[in-house]
Amino acid sequence: MIRKKLLVWLLVLLVVVIGWTVFPAAGFANVPQTDAVPSVVDSAGLLTDQQKKTLLARIQEVEQEHGVRIGIVTMKSLKGKEPKAAADEIVLRDYANGTHGGMVLLLVMSSRDRYVSTDSHMRKIITDEEGFPYLSDQFLPDLKDGNYADAFMAYVNTADMMLTYYETEGEPYDPIVEFSLLSLVIAICLAGLIAALAWSILMGQLNNVQPAVSADDYLQRDSIQLDESKDTFLYMNVTRVKKAKKRDSSSSGSSSCGGGGGKF
Repeated sequence: MIRKKLLVWLLVLLVVVIGWTVFPAAGFANVPQTDAVPSVVDSAGLLTDQQKKTLLARIQEVEQEHGVRIGIVTMKSLKGKEPKAAADEIVLRDYANGTHGGMVLLLVMSSRDRYVSTDSHMRKIITDEEGFPYLSDQFLPDLKDGNYADAFMAYVNTADMMLTYYETEGEPYDPIVEFSLLSLVIAICLAGLIAALAWSILMGQLNNVQPAVSADDYLQRDSIQLDESKDTFLYMNVTRVKKAKKRDSSSSGSSSCGGGGGKF
């Protein structure tokens, strides 16, 4: 009797263990693992082991601080595929598991193409109009000079700065807005100083002019004689420009991604 009870309990325990291991695995089979894909995939072999290690450590800091995914992918060739399509596919497949978004910098060595793709969340933080051009300007010079490690680090550091700005100010980073009031005051003061200096120089050159005793002395007698005056309307030229209508834009699939790119 005791053996039967012991056997029953063993069977129950076995069923529980099997259910615990099998059913959760089935339930989470379609959920991508965090950090399943490394943040740096250097297929083109542009970085040394130490450079890659340093870059990965910095990216990990930024990812943990802001809850995002930041990827850097280098490839020798796309084999005819467009850089935008490839970058969008990579960010949606490999770097879209960040809580607040993901982005990837794709470098293609055979065609000298570079493309930064942001998913729909990151696109709100690093905008296509102001954010991406600023981001690109920070790493593009080193990229053109072949300083790939420095270029990638500038890309990560600038993304970190823009993410911090968004979290602090509640709006995307815009370089134009960053033109501070202090800079404006300094510019006004300098302009005023230059104007005052120019005025002083011009006044100093008018040493042959003497003040008149009365207003009549300023008049030059018999200098003009007006016999007749009238206004004559000649013609009027009117130019009309048709106002462009605003077009609705629709997006599907990977077109929800933002960013941009070009050659380097």
